[in-house]
Amino acid sequence: MRMDKYSNAAYGSAGLTAFFASLSLYEWGFIIGMAFSIILGLITFFMNRREQRKRTRLFEELVNKTDPQNPSATARKAAELMAKAPKDI
Repeated sequence: MRMDKYSNAAYGSAGLTAFFASLSLYEWGFIIGMAFSIILGLITFFMNRREQRKRTRLFEELVNKTDPQNPSATARKAAELMAKAPKDI
């Protein structure tokens, strides 16, 4: 006996429904908690990576704008970039 394509979808969705219906409240809490933990971990990772890229860009600007013959100008540039940093965060 050959099954048509709609019966496969019906059996599959019925199986998924039966699986999720068999979970207890404790198991649902665990699944939801794990999902939120993964989401928060990814958000933290991407925010830290963005912050590190900003710091690297500011450091590259400082290195590119330094003048070895005039250290006071370098200090002024560093002060400008440090004043600019909190606005970028």
